[in-house]
Amino acid sequence: MNAEFQLRQLSPEFILLIGACATLGLGAAKASLIRCWASGLACGVLLLALVVTVWQGEPAGTGAALGLWVTPLTFYTRCIALSVGLLIVLVNWRQPAAQERGEYMSMILFSLLGVLLTASANDLLVLFFAIELVSIPTYVLIALSRDDRRASESAVKYFFLGAMAAAILAYGLSFLYGAAGTTVIHQVANGVVSSTFPAGPALGSSALIGLLLVIFGLGFKVAAIPFHVYAPDVYEGAASPVTGALAFLPKLAGFVALLKIFTAFNWVMPAEINWLIWAIAALTMTGGNVLALLQTNVKRMLAYSSIAHSGYMMVALLVGPVAGKGPMHDGVAALLFYVAVYGAMNLGAFALLASFRKGDKDLETLDDLTGIARRAPLATLGLAVCVFSLMGFPPTAGFLGKLYIFASAFCVSEGHAFRGPLIALAIIGVVNSAIAAAYYLRILASAYMGEAVGEDLAPVGGAPVRWGLALCSIPMFVLFAWPAGLIEQARDASAVVNHAITVPTSRVTYAESAEAFDPGPATGDSTLFKAYPESR
Repeated sequence: MNAEFQLRQLSPEFILLIGACATLGLGAAKASLIRCWASGLACGVLLLALVVTVWQGEPAGTGAALGLWVTPLTFYTRCIALSVGLLIVLVNWRQPAAQERGEYMSMILFSLLGVLLTASANDLLVLFFAIELVSIPTYVLIALSRDDRRASESAVKYFFLGAMAAAILAYGLSFLYGAAGTTVIHQVANGVVSSTFPAGPALGSSALIGLLLVIFGLGFKVAAIPFHVYAPDVYEGAASPVTGALAFLPKLAGFVALLKIFTAFNWVMPAEINWLIWAIAALTMTGGNVLALLQTNVKRMLAYSSIAHSGYMMVALLVGPVAGKGPMHDGVAALLFYVAVYGAMNLGAFALLASFRKGDKDLETLDDLTGIARRAPLATLGLAVCVFSLMGFPPTAGFLGKLYIFASAFCVSEGHAFRGPLIALAIIGVVNSAIAAAYYLRILASAYMGEAVGEDLAPVGGAPVRWGLALCSIPMFVLFAWPAGLIEQARDASAVVNHAITVPTSRVTYAESAEAFDPGPATGDSTLFKAYPESR
């Protein structure tokens, strides 16, 4: 694939880049009316990028250039990021002051651009800068979202902790560069892909140290314990619409980056790495849910909920590609399905908080939500749908997401070297889902069973935020009734992970992928997966 064709494949990224710069330029306009167009321009840019993505279709992933590799995983990430990005813009439509709307909306577009570049990165330097492009605009968003001390404090805290995480990530990537001798992640030539990283018995101390540091650095992005300490304070200090974006964009980029790094190691890693991820997943699920039980502030409650959901996703990450015969067949596809559903249902919960004010303050605590269903029944219904989906309650897409994740762990092959710990981790996840129901039901109980709120409850944000709430909640039922489309896309994206090392990247059906990478009988080793068989 030549560089010119690769650039054509990057049309959605160029649209976002140009649109973000144009939106930023509107912020410098002298006329206040022109500055108010920023939200509409941002929405139009995202729609155009999404249309171009769908029109181009799913790429074959047969070539790489300029440190980028456009694959079906890129296509899936584009569709999810741009779709949820549209909802984020709707929910944030009137959040910033009119004179700051251009800068505010451009930061959302730049952050989304970082997510898209993360999914295409095929070079350690490109991957690092893409992840930082996701994070840096969010520091500005937090500061612009509110005109009070809490927002400034949260932005500063997030910035310094984010800088520390970036340093750890960069240091880890430098070790990987030393181990591989190149910053290129995969060599792609004539449709055949090979990893530049050592794997299995060839994994040396430099690569192992680099892998550990990368896991720690990306653990901050996905808010996994013990790298979660910023989340509750930052989520509480930022405005609710921004918090909804913070809980999704860095998480999506972080998990996509982890998939890329693990794929570069052929998913064959020492037992110590497996147990480290196992411990982080268990602590993240349990710690997030238990700490959420102690909260009365809904935003802090949802912050700890976000931490717990990262733990659920790490279960699927630990299962990896095509490790069993469950409903989704592999953990990677289950993770990709779940992160898409999570983006909408989590944003919907924050959209309700952004839809009303009580007197001169935002809705934040359980007391603020007391009896809100009597004043705003439709909006509260949207909240209930999103909360039930976060809980994993049928008939919502969140139920299917958790089912696929836990089933991928329960259904690993009997000969799988890590089968027992994976099943134990899935049981911990199921127990944690039951624990989480307690604080989710507290939110709904306050909204539906309390006394009616006073006359000081006022709607804010206008029609866009209500449309955003509706478009977050309705897909929860649609995806439960018809999940096949999203599942198929997730499986195609997962097939790239399955085939990235050992077989040509020509389009292969998912059934062939599952057959080629069946782990088979146990070999007595302590790796997460057996070394994959040679390509057929």
